[in-house]
Amino acid sequence: MHIIRSLPFAALAFLAACGQQETTAACNGDGIVVSNAWVRAAGEASPMSAAYVEICNGGDAADRLVAARFNGADAAEIHMTRMSEDGVASMAPAESGLALPAHEMTALAPGGAHIMLIGLNAPIEEGEEAAITLEFENAEPVTLMFEARSRIDAAGHEGH
Repeated sequence: MHIIRSLPFAALAFLAACGQQETTAACNGDGIVVSNAWVRAAGEASPMSAAYVEICNGGDAADRLVAARFNGADAAEIHMTRMSEDGVASMAPAESGLALPAHEMTALAPGGAHIMLIGLNAPIEEGEEAAITLEFENAEPVTLMFEARSRIDAAGHEGH
């Protein structure tokens, strides 16, 4: 596995500190339903951010998140963050997208699968909203508003 775009070590350490992984749980519904969409606020000094969302595939057939689009960045890529056996975090594009099993909830969350926004054209301020389009292998694309949240969580921890 390789690290995309020679990200600085500090950025990878920042990702690893969160430790949350992609989780799945049962969900019901009709097709793809998205919820809890948010993006990390990013100031002028930060050329990137990450977006997170929960995706319920309530359908009877598996699907796949294959791409994301955000007009406010040079690129939006589906990434996976993994920890090696020796505790080193690495981040790489999910080349074949992200599997969405039938009747399961898949969370794109800090420290796991996420949408990496690379080459931001402008800061993303806390409280703003960013329109991001999710593209699926089978389902129709979904454009939704991601709420920008602070890098500091309620417990005072910085996260990615």
